[in-house]
Amino acid sequence: MAPGIEEEHVETLSMNGNKMQVKNFIWSEEEWPAIKHDDFGDVINDIPVISLNNCIWDNNQELYDNVCQDMVKTSEKWGFFKLVDHGVPSEIVENFTSRLHELFDLPMEQKLKGGKTSTLPLGYYASNPEYEQNLPWAEILQLLQSPEMVVQFAKKVYGDQYHTFSNAMIEYMKEMDKLGMTIMEMLAHGLGLADDFFSKNFEEKEATILRISRYPPCPLPEKILGIGIHSDPQTLTILYQDLAGGLQVLKDDKQWIGVRPLPNSFVINIGDTLEAWTNGRLKSVIHRAVVNKEKQRLSMAYFMNPTSTATIECPLQLIDTVSNPRKYVPFTWAELRHLLLTTRRVRGKAVAISEFLISS
Repeated sequence: MAPGIEEEHVETLSMNGNKMQVKNFIWSEEEWPAIKHDDFGDVINDIPVISLNNCIWDNNQELYDNVCQDMVKTSEKWGFFKLVDHGVPSEIVENFTSRLHELFDLPMEQKLKGGKTSTLPLGYYASNPEYEQNLPWAEILQLLQSPEMVVQFAKKVYGDQYHTFSNAMIEYMKEMDKLGMTIMEMLAHGLGLADDFFSKNFEEKEATILRISRYPPCPLPEKILGIGIHSDPQTLTILYQDLAGGLQVLKDDKQWIGVRPLPNSFVINIGDTLEAWTNGRLKSVIHRAVVNKEKQRLSMAYFMNPTSTATIECPLQLIDTVSNPRKYVPFTWAELRHLLLTTRRVRGKAVAISEFLISS
């Protein structure tokens, strides 16, 4: 390591007068990544690709059944898959990503006009000021799927010129909502449940969160992470990532796999809530985001959450009292969300969901 790297000032991640240095972002040694951002391996060692292939729009029932079953099998084995031919217009994605880069390129003082406050509990921040250590190497924008909150944020940052940003974000959120409902219906269908078994619980759109992270080039990627080892506590995540690479998935709890970026695709992964909802049949898998020296990386994670009062209870069709007895007591999303807000981040799976495990 060249002398002085750890003392370098990190201007893009310094806010509120804090003069952050590279050394402030060095992670605990047990979390240092062993493979680089662009170590993807071969096709066999990458998460599977699923194509909707017009199966929804062509009314081809056999094709639809097969794709739904493939989606379930992949979610059982990997907990992750890439989705192509998804129907989301590329111009909507491209317009939104352009607006995001414009936002992140603004002076820090202007971005912080949309920073987290008591009246706007979600918004922009650099790194994560709530963490005492293992700071994420990222600028982050986090908002609810609420047109009112999006407009409120955009007005704070852009004043009267807010429409260009807010319109792009609201349009993108609407597409994610439609795609998310489609995936939830297909997973239910593939499991042999009523198509609306999951989707009917997502009427409260503001329970869903969109978190955008931009990871600047990092001079010490072997000791610093964008996001540490974790599983998503939500129901389902729809991730758009650019072509820089950095998402890594822990396969079979023992091998890190780099997810090769695929143009015009989304990465879909199962969350802890959906794992519990299916009695462990669909897997919520540990993953992380690594950084690199050469390229910035943009990722947009759409975290789907059910209505607060929705009861998360595995249906009897997925229970076998001998081979697969019930693993979780019923709980509501509000109960899990409360635990998530009151417990600290841990390395690996969130402890909150374990509160509902039935003791063996």
